[in-house]
Amino acid sequence: MAIKYRLGTAQAIAQVVTGSIDSVAGSPNTYTVTIGGHTVSVDEEANVNMTADALVTALNLSTDPYFAAITWDNPSGGTITGTADEAGVPFIATLTHAGAAGAAVTDFTDTIPSSGPNHWLGVDNWSDGVDPVNGDTVYIQDNGINIFWDLDQSAVTLAALIIPKTFTGKIGHDYRQFTTDGAGSLEPSAVEYRDIKLQIGATLLDIGEDSTTGSPTGSPRILIDLGTAVSTVTIHDTAQTPSETGRSAVRLLGVNSSNELFVRSAPGGVSIALDEPNEVSTFNFISISDETAASKVETGTGLSLTSWVQSGGINVLRHISGTAVTTITENGGTLTLEGPMTVTTSDIKAGTFNPNNTNGVGDALVTLNIENGAEVDARGNNENRDWTTVNIARGGSLSVDTDNVTIATLNLPTGPSLFEVS
Repeated sequence: MAIKYRLGTAQAIAQVVTGSIDSVAGSPNTYTVTIGGHTVSVDEEANVNMTADALVTALNLSTDPYFAAITWDNPSGGTITGTADEAGVPFIATLTHAGAAGAAVTDFTDTIPSSGPNHWLGVDNWSDGVDPVNGDTVYIQDNGINIFWDLDQSAVTLAALIIPKTFTGKIGHDYRQFTTDGAGSLEPSAVEYRDIKLQIGATLLDIGEDSTTGSPTGSPRILIDLGTAVSTVTIHDTAQTPSETGRSAVRLLGVNSSNELFVRSAPGGVSIALDEPNEVSTFNFISISDETAASKVETGTGLSLTSWVQSGGINVLRHISGTAVTTITENGGTLTLEGPMTVTTSDIKAGTFNPNNTNGVGDALVTLNIENGAEVDARGNNENRDWTTVNIARGGSLSVDTDNVTIATLNLPTGPSLFEVS
């Protein structure tokens, strides 16, 4: 139950793996090294030494970024070693064989594990010299040291994970490009095969608070998978510009139905279940309190959500079609619904509401309440969908294409309102 600070001061040490070709069969066999689904293979030679030497030669000649980042050697007999060219940058390699019976290999194991300032683990990376465990409170230190490795901490649930705006490094990877060093250099010709997000539970996740008198820029990439832990997430602020164009600065996953997210300011964006393909998340409550248009919260179609409340921002809500969003309350800003989704109650009190969603588990909208000054525009999608009941207060605005939207019950006000039919 310790309070600790991540320093990122561990010495960078190059990973070394050792495996071996133990026997050949005297018959056709293939020996293969695999990294991230990519392979380098050679056919069996007359003995283990010649076969290991041939495989090492092929590995060192490979221009594949996964293999080119490693120096391979055959120090003796059938032994094969691989040493990371960049100290502190890990790799995951396997050695296998296929073919006639009688051949055997010993898979790679770490002779020297990778370690360094960009690893989550490592006693020199922590203020008390101990890696975080269940119940700890972790502060990410005010620095720009990226956190790229040892990201699978899914067995740990912290009491709190606090990432201030003075942390300007990156947490996690752009899965579409291969990270080649601790500085975050990318090789766009290959995808990232190692863990993408920091997988760790946190009862409290606090991001972007600034208690300084300066103007810290914040982290342009924070990728966190909270797993099954019950989490309350508060986003105080984000970086202005995410590290990846078209993606949010903060990207979250979590699958507990009691999760809550509070966004106070997010000019660089916050997204849930929208980073990698087929991501899923479950949240009970999402709130955007920023009353300006600066913030953006966006969700993927793998989100299951109970309630959404916003006072501002330009936001996009997508949702699992097989369940309903219970309530949407909009007090300002712009909210766009996309994809198949059922919303039980939509209270639009101010701002602009674009319900472009189609039918989900039931009608696209069950009850839509439009109050004075609120604008609802459903013309952004020409797919057919059904609304059960629409109640428009005096001064409310509804623009709808009745060729696409069928409203079972429409209750218009007795005073001024705008109901535009196209």
